[in-house]
Amino acid sequence: MQAQAPVFKTFQTPSLILAHLVPAILLLASILVAAALFLILLPQSAIDSLAHRIQSHYGRLEPEKIALLYLADRLQDNQFQIRGVIRNIAADPIEQLDAVIRLYAFDGTLSETVVVRLNKEIIEPGEIAQFALIYPHYKQQFNSYSVEFKLRQGSVLPYKDMRTRQAAPG
Repeated sequence: MQAQAPVFKTFQTPSLILAHLVPAILLLASILVAAALFLILLPQSAIDSLAHRIQSHYGRLEPEKIALLYLADRLQDNQFQIRGVIRNIAADPIEQLDAVIRLYAFDGTLSETVVVRLNKEIIEPGEIAQFALIYPHYKQQFNSYSVEFKLRQGSVLPYKDMRTRQAAPG
């Protein structure tokens, strides 16, 4: 009687494409998670700045209707004051426009948001309007701020920054 040769069974190997696809998907997923964590850890002021740069680079869907002519701040008598001037550069009047001022803490986090009314309810084409925020009892609660303009119906109004840059003295 002859001995039978042993029979070996082999497992089928996964296809070569599948073997390379799984690590590629895992690598892509880890990059996306790392990017999401990076965006979460960025301060709000950096996100606002990045969004503004992207919008200006690729253009806006809606053209600017106002121009920011002046924006300044000062500390006087323990009050922090922010003042600004805008002009209507659209062909139509703008009604019920407010300035939204975001105040940022020293670590870059959003500390407070204040809605400030402009001095005019209706801004005719070519007309100038002003806004002012006086923050009493200022004790270094924040160190920077940003401004945007919003209609009371809720939509943000894009603006053109027309402030003049002045050279530092000396």
